[in-house]
Amino acid sequence: MLGVLFFHAADLDLVFPPLNLVRNMGFGGVDIFVLLSSMGITMSLRRRPRKYTKYMGRRLWRILPAYYAVMLPYTFYLLSAHRAEPAAFLWNALTLQFWFHPRGSFNWYITAIVLFYAVLPALIRLISGSKRPVVTVCAGWALSFAVCEALYYCGYWYYMDVFFRVPAVLEGVLLGLWIERDRAVARRDVLVMIPMLLAGAGIGVLKLLELTEWAAYMFPFISVPVCLAICCIFERFSLKTVRRALRLLGESSLEIYLLDVSLFAEVPLLRGIFDPEPGHYAYYAVTMGLNILFGWALHKGLERLKELTRSAKKSNLEFEQ
Repeated sequence: MLGVLFFHAADLDLVFPPLNLVRNMGFGGVDIFVLLSSMGITMSLRRRPRKYTKYMGRRLWRILPAYYAVMLPYTFYLLSAHRAEPAAFLWNALTLQFWFHPRGSFNWYITAIVLFYAVLPALIRLISGSKRPVVTVCAGWALSFAVCEALYYCGYWYYMDVFFRVPAVLEGVLLGLWIERDRAVARRDVLVMIPMLLAGAGIGVLKLLELTEWAAYMFPFISVPVCLAICCIFERFSLKTVRRALRLLGESSLEIYLLDVSLFAEVPLLRGIFDPEPGHYAYYAVTMGLNILFGWALHKGLERLKELTRSAKKSNLEFEQ
């Protein structure tokens, strides 16, 4: 989440070039979101299978209340400012805006995550039933990269935001299956991850040298090793304060993200209110802090409303019985 926040702070200069490079690669935070989400869902469905309708209902119940709470007022604002066409309201409400691209479309991520959730059960069956799941996942990587290249050269490059993340979905399923089967990290895994990291770093260098357009190709190679490295750090060091802060960010990440790509994306408007110095350091310190605070408050408020809804349904059911 922090990577995404800093990536969207496009004109924030962190002075030290390596830090600016990390900031520019912050969009990889979405890959980690997708990776961990598909991993968790795979483990959940394998341990406790559900009907598809119930599974999708639970996923949408987590996403849509927060999405509508942010999207609806923001789309009304864009319509009132003549920055959106009426059709945008319909497509935004249906979470199909990314595919039709009306003027005033909401951010692409919700469209992508709804699609990924919809196909995850089928992907889990495909990979878990494969005799060679690693080969199946690698084939999916290759296919997704080929689709991305075709989209780019055919002029549909904007759809690549979604298809770039297909490898993260597949990796998450594979990891979820391995964890569910109690497969430990072995020495051979480490030996595989070293060239993966080198390959990802190589793609990053090519991007720096402007020899490739798509730095996103690096994240399928580095996401899993980076996540495991972070796990090792938290296993070896307590870091209790950091854990609490990261848990807050994680629990409210959807709401923080939605506000980041709507209210806090209105940079010209907000800078007309507050931007005291040329480097924008104070501006980003304040707006990022408010973004996290508002996202946390929205998450807590929605969770409370959901709890009240569940209690009301339970009371009605008991009364009827």
